[in-house]
Amino acid sequence: MKQNFIFTLLALFSVLSLVSCSDWTETEALDSTVKKPWEQDPALWAEYTATLRAYKQSEHFIVYARMHNSPEKATGEQDFMRCLPDSLDIVALTNADNFSKFDAEDMDVMREKGTKVLYQVDYAARAEEFADMQALDAYLDRVVAAVAANGMDGYSFTTDPLATDATARIVEKFAAAKSEGQLLVFEGNPLSLAAADRPKVDFIALDTEKLENVQEVKLQVLNATGYAGIAPEKLLLAAEISAPLLDEDRTEFAAVDEMSRRVIEFGPLGGLAAYNISEDYYHAEMNYQTIRGAIQTLSLIHISEPTRRS
Repeated sequence: MKQNFIFTLLALFSVLSLVSCSDWTETEALDSTVKKPWEQDPALWAEYTATLRAYKQSEHFIVYARMHNSPEKATGEQDFMRCLPDSLDIVALTNADNFSKFDAEDMDVMREKGTKVLYQVDYAARAEEFADMQALDAYLDRVVAAVAANGMDGYSFTTDPLATDATARIVEKFAAAKSEGQLLVFEGNPLSLAAADRPKVDFIALDTEKLENVQEVKLQVLNATGYAGIAPEKLLLAAEISAPLLDEDRTEFAAVDEMSRRVIEFGPLGGLAAYNISEDYYHAEMNYQTIRGAIQTLSLIHISEPTRRS
């Protein structure tokens, strides 16, 4: 009996060996499909994004970014919202007029991550397009309709300090259209807004992105909190991804890194605004290395903690 059992095992082993050898010698097609994180392990992705959303709903320093969506010719993953850093709080689409099917596809991912997507109206750069208030009204109505149709999370805008009527109309339209949970962000000097309109915006990204040193940045903050009466927690310090910034000793730092530290020291303020974020995509160690470092710097400091710089 025992001998028969051994013979049976040997026979099975021989069959398995033949099958295995046959498998080794045959060409096997490989699945080269790249699976997105949410496709690889849906349960783990759901747990991760739930944690992300909880973090973004907690009290923390905000990180806001501009992104040129839907370029005429995409050159890589930096042109798609889905590849933005997960911990980014808000992204303003600077080409929202051309919101594409790819942007629409990415909206589900942004919602899962809890990242707010805003429609940016760069009035400062486009004022000449609007011959009169009627033309501006028609455009703003289209923006409001697009935000609703695409499930976006609000609006951001710039303005011409001399165009007081246009500025007031932009605030009026967007503040009236904004629903619960949506945001209205202004990029610029808060003195460009009428005093009655300043409380209607959720955040103000100060126009510090072109400044050369931290003394000028501090003056902007004092101007906003003093003359304009803006609460510090509503202020974001803006920086270009690739720009330098000098400290008090004339030592040069990456503007995004230094602004992150000054968000803490000069306030604490509301957070950081990073412009031209696509320029930060390619790095040897990780994508978006600069902005990820800034997010980490800000997330390690609780808003209620002392903010003295060492």
